[in-house]
Amino acid sequence: MPSINDYTLKQLGPDEINLVWEWRNADHIRPFMNQDDIIPLDEHIAWVKAVEKDASKVLKLCFYQEKPVGLVSFSRIDSKNHTCEWGFYIGDKSCPAGSGKIMGILALDYIFKEQPMRKVCAQILDFNWKSLSYHRKLGFAEEGRLVRQILRNHKYVDVVLMSLFKEQWEQQSEFLKEEVAGANEGNTDRQQTYRKGQSSFYHS
Repeated sequence: MPSINDYTLKQLGPDEINLVWEWRNADHIRPFMNQDDIIPLDEHIAWVKAVEKDASKVLKLCFYQEKPVGLVSFSRIDSKNHTCEWGFYIGDKSCPAGSGKIMGILALDYIFKEQPMRKVCAQILDFNWKSLSYHRKLGFAEEGRLVRQILRNHKYVDVVLMSLFKEQWEQQSEFLKEEVAGANEGNTDRQQTYRKGQSSFYHS
């Protein structure tokens, strides 16, 4: 697993707008979104511009060694009740193993420490078992379900509602950071291999 220090969260800039559009329409991402229709470029650009003007929404790109690999979005940011919803995905499938975990750690640290929020909520389609497992590892707990809520592949599926409180994250984040640090020990060969082949991964 790579070092957490090799990752940063940054604002979405004009150079990355088309890349994020490609990610949103990618076959490994789109089927797991609440809306799975192909997104036209003009609609995507309008969405980005709307987010930039909306104080209740934040978009953050995750970079690995200055290369964008994933996106985190926070929405419905409620400054009165200190709650929000989040979503995320790894766009670059060739990024190092463990990138998703590190992106989650950075994103939750950001929202709980810099906004600050007291509760982050998530909605996950019930067949997306990888995301459900991922959320549980981050400390999220299931709060309920929207039963047969969304039509997907000619079948109505449940939406699982999960949440994470700040105090839970403060405990879980220490464990996760230690886990990442431990997995990174003696793992320099993988990082060197990635650096050598990095140029071949780039999404234009």
